[in-house]
Formats: sequence, structure tokens, C-alpha cells
Amino acid sequence: MKNLLGKIKLPVTLMTCGFAGAFLLSCNAVKPKAETAIEEAVIDEVEKEAVAEITEVSEPVVPEPEELEELVEEPEEEYVPTAKDLSPYKEIKLDGVKEHHFVSDDYCYIESEKYVLFLDKDVDLPGDFVINMDAIVDEIERQLQVSCMPEDYEYCPVTDVSVYYHGEDPWEDWDIRPKMSIFIMTDEEAKGYISNASSDDLVIADYALYSDDVWNSNPEFYASEFRVRFDYVDYYAIAHEMTHTITLRQTSLTNIWTEGIADYMSREVVNALAPNYPSIGENKAEAEKYLYDAMIPEKVNADNAERIFIDDYNEIDTADRGAEYVTGRYLCQFLDETYGDDFYLKYKEQIDKDGIDFGYNECTEEVRINYANALKEVFGDDVFTKFGDWCVENHALQELGGIWPEIEY
Repeated sequence: MKNLLGKIKLPVTLMTCGFAGAFLLSCNAVKPKAETAIEEAVIDEVEKEAVAEITEVSEPVVPEPEELEELVEEPEEEYVPTAKDLSPYKEIKLDGVKEHHFVSDDYCYIESEKYVLFLDKDVDLPGDFVINMDAIVDEIERQLQVSCMPEDYEYCPVTDVSVYYHGEDPWEDWDIRPKMSIFIMTDEEAKGYISNASSDDLVIADYALYSDDVWNSNPEFYASEFRVRFDYVDYYAIAHEMTHTITLRQTSLTNIWTEGIADYMSREVVNALAPNYPSIGENKAEAEKYLYDAMIPEKVNADNAERIFIDDYNEIDTADRGAEYVTGRYLCQFLDETYGDDFYLKYKEQIDKDGIDFGYNECTEEVRINYANALKEVFGDDVFTKFGDWCVENHALQELGGIWPEIEY
């Protein structure tokens, strides 16, 4: 048949129909007249092949369930306003000029990339406050080599702070996760609010951020020599509390570590930022004269350094606390100088690897021993004896009464 086809010259109409297939059936093509019986047989064979070609039935294509889901249009979700959307309190912006000031006459807020500032009434903010706050957060993250918004932390909505607002909570049901909540308070009744922090948020109580009206409204503010309203914002204290929130979002820590890393970072952060941030530089120049070492119950040396770390100053009365701050600060300084600036990250990763954790008021002696062992796993079995020797050599943690500056009020 192949040889015959090669020899027979079929009319153009047939060739077109044979190769186009469907044309043969759909148009009124005229069957060419065969000259011989052989030609007629060839023509019939070509027609049969063409018909078979166009009548071949393919299997139906059944979409996969996943494809069907994609074909179904998702109904548009109805927008539900959040508590933030419905809030009567305004978002404000600062102009960045430190000589300019914003004084709040009602609750309001400032939103930044990594946190939201919740302002009490009668807060007085310098125009560069947010610039400085952003720099502090970034510098803490850079030095500790962690994020202030870790992915594995279980975030909560904005904390109920009605205790500061006479039972009223202006930020009720707000949800800004994973950003940090930062509350700036004015203690108009002079109840003695102080700055503090948790893994969820921090509170800033700085007399320098009180408006003149609030400060002058209550004699209790200036009746005590311990309540001093400086001419500068205390960025040391802010960096201290900010470090608490950032580190506690990473892992649980003992007293010495919790306060020590915060105290150490407050000084490191201010020192790093002072040259490029005028307000922080002014704070450093003025506040350095007030830096001190708190009292300690015993001098630290190679023989007792590990025991003190495990004891964690848990027997010291809350009203007399301070030893954990200074001991932890010197421990961090020692680790930084001896093992490198990634000391915190290495220790944190070891704690995570060992699965060390505890709940509120559950930091038992056994747990604290685990923290001590983790430190030795990272930096060597002799880390505590080296720390004790370093303290003696550098006259650190050798003054039981502490080291106090002469302060002029």
C-alpha cells in the first residue's frame, strides 16, 4: 500500500481532506473519480483512516479534588472592625526634633515597626523620642543577636493595665501581636509606680516624661529626695526594661541572668548609641555620675562563684534587692570579654537544647543547677572559677556595701 501511495498522484482535494481529517466529513468534498480499481481501493483506505482519526474518542479528564477547590470561588470575608479600629483614641506622630514636645491631653498611641507606645494623659514626649526608641530596640537585637518578635513565642493581646488607670482600660481588646506594648505612665497620685517589664510588655514611669502640670499638681512627687525629675529622659532605664521584654521572649532566666543581662545591656546600648543620637548622648553624659554597684552579701571569688549563681540571691528580701543586678552585670561583662559578644546567644541556644524552663515562682534549686550546668556546657567546666578570679583581679563584687556616687540633688 505504501508503495502504491507513493506512485499515485491523488487530487489536491483528497490530499487536503486526508491530512486535515475533519475537512473530509464537514465539507461537501467530491470524491475523486478513480481511474482504476487499485486507485479506488487506495482512496477508500485513505478515507477510512481519516474517519478513524477524527472519530477516536479520548478519555474524559476528571479534575483532582484540589483543582476543584481552586475552581470554586471563595466568598469574600466580611470585614469586622477591631478594637483598635473602633478606639476613640488617636494615633499621633512626632516630628523628630528633640526641642519640640508633644503633651497628651487624652489617651493616645504611637505605632512603630516593632512596638506601640500607649500614652497616658499628660505625657510630655520630646520630638525625637520615637527615633531613640527605635534605635534602642535595634541595638539590643544587634548586640544580643536575637529578634524582639521571635516566631516561636506565644503572643498575647494587649495587657489589661486598668491598675494604672483607676480601673479603666483604654486599650481593652486591642491586639497588636507580635509587636511589643509599651505603656508610658503618669502617676498623678504619686502611688510610686516604677518602670517594669514582662515578656509581653513594658511600663515606663519616668518623671522626665511627666508634663509640668502633673508634676506640679502633687507635692508628693518632690517631697522625697529619691523622686528626682531630671532634665533628660532616662534611656538607661528604658534599655534595661526593653532588654527584659526581648530576652524573656526568648527563654526563661534566673534572677542573676534576668537582671544582669538587662543591667549590662542598658550600659552597652547607651554607650553604643550616644555618639549618633544627641538625646541619648546627653543622657549618658549626665547619668554616668549616678551609676552604682549595689550591696552584696559576700565577695565573689573562685571558690563561691558557682554556689552564688545557683543560690541566685533567693534568700535576699525583696525590699533589699540589688545583688542580682550587679552580680549578673559583671557576669555578662566577664563572658563578653572572655568568650565573645555572642555569649548570650550561645547560652540561650544551650538552654533551648537542654529544654530548661520553669513557670512563675518555680525556679527551684534543681532548675538553677541546670542553668549552671548549661553555662559550663557552653563555656567550659571552669567558667565559674574563671569568673571568680576575674572578679578579684578587676576588683568587681568585692565591696559588700556597694559602690555609690555622691549625688547632688
